[in-house]
Amino acid sequence: MTGAMFRARQIRTVAGVDFRRTLGGRRTLGLVLFCSLPVVIALVRTVVFPDGARMDVGRTTHELAQIFSLFHLRFIVFFGCAFLFVKSFRGEVLQHTLHLTLLLPIRRRDLIVGKYFGALAVALTVLVPSTIALVVFYRLANGVGSTLQVMTTVQGLGHLAAYVAITGLAAVGYGALFLLAGMFFKNPMVPAALYLGFEALAPYLPFPIRVFSIGRHLHALLPVPVSLGPLAVTGSDTPVWLAIILILGVTAIAVRLAGWRAQGFEVDYS
Repeated sequence: MTGAMFRARQIRTVAGVDFRRTLGGRRTLGLVLFCSLPVVIALVRTVVFPDGARMDVGRTTHELAQIFSLFHLRFIVFFGCAFLFVKSFRGEVLQHTLHLTLLLPIRRRDLIVGKYFGALAVALTVLVPSTIALVVFYRLANGVGSTLQVMTTVQGLGHLAAYVAITGLAAVGYGALFLLAGMFFKNPMVPAALYLGFEALAPYLPFPIRVFSIGRHLHALLPVPVSLGPLAVTGSDTPVWLAIILILGVTAIAVRLAGWRAQGFEVDYS
């Protein structure tokens, strides 16, 4: 077995262990309940939706785009990733088990990569079904027949695929940034608040700094243009292919920096 294959196997093992441990823990139950909030809102909308608007499929399409961008993506996915990925490494410090993990015969940067993929697998397991449920249940206000008709068209399936892909890319990008933040912060709300402030200021910052705004790039991928008022990400007319490359680039940089930080990390449970 070559060195690269052996390292890949170690990373896969760490990811698998972290995935099973996190998915079976109490933290995941809280995350699932948190991620179900958009579905609850969609179901409530189905009940209170005006009878005169139930045939307006276009209205539902635009409202769905807004709730996905403004609430699901910027709140549920964002804070869900903050909670999950910051705790991926920092959680072992709080549980006083990190010294046991660091004794494993694996490079620390490979350990970080494995933890990243383990947390990412959990995030996708929870967030992707939540996104699909949001899209389907939000359209139920137009009736079951209308929902089936829209969801089986090329456009309907395309929108669903786009929302799922955006959710996945959000978990990839935000997850890497919050994994890095977990090397420095104990409380996930601190880096989350700081990064939210950064994204609010991103349109006014120089381009080399602005590229680290994941939300800006995700906005360029939305299948339906939305107007978010004062929360709008101005100037987000980035081509889809470039937005994807920038998100993956930011992800690679963040994971690499987290691995570098882990190299000199000293265990301190005080």
